Amino acid sequence: MKKAFTFVELILYVGIVAVILTSIIPLSWAVIEGGAESGVQQEVWSSARFMAEKIKWEIRNASGINSVTTNAISLGNFAPADNPTVITFTYPNVTVKKGAAAAVRINPEGVRVGTLVFTNFSSGDGKSKHIQYYLKVESAGTSLRQEYQQSLIIDSSAEVRSL
Repeated sequence: MKKAFTFVELILYVGIVAVILTSIIPLSWAVIEGGAESGVQQEVWSSARFMAEKIKWEIRNASGINSVTTNAISLGNFAPADNPTVITFTYPNVTVKKGAAAAVRINPEGVRVGTLVFTNFSSGDGKSKHIQYYLKVESAGTSLRQEYQQSLIIDSSAEVRSL
């Protein structure tokens, strides 16, 4: 007597495998899309944190504030070679220029800066030199899919340290 599957058993097994695959495939796509979204979100958030910390560091380590406009700030610096330090926003980039050196872009290629606004909250007597900045960082992807569109807003401030 030969051992083999009957046609009914074969149809039953094919049906069971089809049901299992039908439930696994959407889950797999959700995991893949979630990974793409997480990667874009991580890039935007880490870039925003880096830029905010860089701006804060430059303000805190300045010797004074030369001028503040909505999209740029000029800071005095203790090192003559770095004087002045100018942070400028020109859509979609933020640059830092120290002294006579060339301006250096601080946002990476896959990220654009949507907004950077500086506000001078220094005291009238010059004892407190305080700058507030509003930074909006966005993913630079051209895809219309929502998982590739991320943005983060950082509203922070820094004060020039006194010696």
